[in-house]
Amino acid sequence: MSTRKYASAALASLAVSLIVAAPAFAQMTVALGGRIQVDATEFNDDEANLNSGTEFRRARLFAEGDIADNWSYKAQYDFAGNRTTMKDAYIRYSGFNFGKITIGQFKQEFGLEELTSSKYITFIERTSPTEAFALSRRIGIGLSGDADRWHYAFSAFGQEESDSEGADEGYGFAGRVTWAPQIGDNSFLHFGGAANWQQPTSRDDETWRVRARPEAHQSNVRFVDTGTLTDVDDIVTYGVEGAGVFGPWSIQGEWMGQSVNGDGEEPDLTGYYVYGSWFLTGESRAYKGGKFGRTKATNAWELAVRYSDTDLEDGDVLGGEQKNITLAVNYYVNPYLRFMFNYVAIDADPPAGGGPQDEPGAFIVRAAMDFK
Repeated sequence: MSTRKYASAALASLAVSLIVAAPAFAQMTVALGGRIQVDATEFNDDEANLNSGTEFRRARLFAEGDIADNWSYKAQYDFAGNRTTMKDAYIRYSGFNFGKITIGQFKQEFGLEELTSSKYITFIERTSPTEAFALSRRIGIGLSGDADRWHYAFSAFGQEESDSEGADEGYGFAGRVTWAPQIGDNSFLHFGGAANWQQPTSRDDETWRVRARPEAHQSNVRFVDTGTLTDVDDIVTYGVEGAGVFGPWSIQGEWMGQSVNGDGEEPDLTGYYVYGSWFLTGESRAYKGGKFGRTKATNAWELAVRYSDTDLEDGDVLGGEQKNITLAVNYYVNPYLRFMFNYVAIDADPPAGGGPQDEPGAFIVRAAMDFK
């Protein structure tokens, strides 16, 4: 076992020892919840056929509650796409003043957009840089906490459920720190940074691949795709994030980079996005714990515009570059039901051999509700 694996095992053992030593007397509770997001997408094709259509983007159910004093749990599954997928599945201990410990499958902290739930994001889809570089959910152990306007998170993780079947599992470590100073009534800033190191699974001779959809999920076409990179030793991903909320106005942006290291190609890949939003009816985006939450909006309208750039070309790796502009209109019936309208203008230079420059458009409509 490597030094890093010993360190990860020692961290997990210490956390379990601390938790087991704590008293547990509360009665177990169960609360049910879920979300439904149904989309319709019409593509204005240019070169590639992007396949317009409808889909249940998400159809999730979850159970959460208390197990004992300072102990809680969550188990969430998604049933969209005629398959069942495990999402969050963890137990959590919150008996320490300095933070909480989470064990199981959960989102590893990287990126403001990624960590903001799909129930609360401003646009229908997250950006291509977020899809390309964010860790999303992994099985692991994490420590996170908040102090005044600060938030921190550190974790050790393996792969997502069933992701490394038939191979030695990859693993890694992640960290994120944010600060959100208040600058007035309903006004604050957000600054953050995150980084993670990971080693890929041994399956297929330690390969790595980075790719992303054109911010429209209905199509499986990826205009940016590195293809399979071989002989990869490790991957380092890093990012900075910023946001500001000024009453009904907000801005948000992130820059992300990833260095792939090994005996083969060693590209440095990058991406960024920036956007602004405005509630015509005066509401303000909600925020807590280093991410945005549920906006308390009823019969409310929101306008937003976003620009993103995903560059997967460096040296001999020609994974293409994609630049998108998205216009959005959101109508909130109440905080649990909203209708979303996006138009995505795509400007893509596909990977080498993937065809000429492509400039399609996508009009997307979503009906989204959740309950708890």
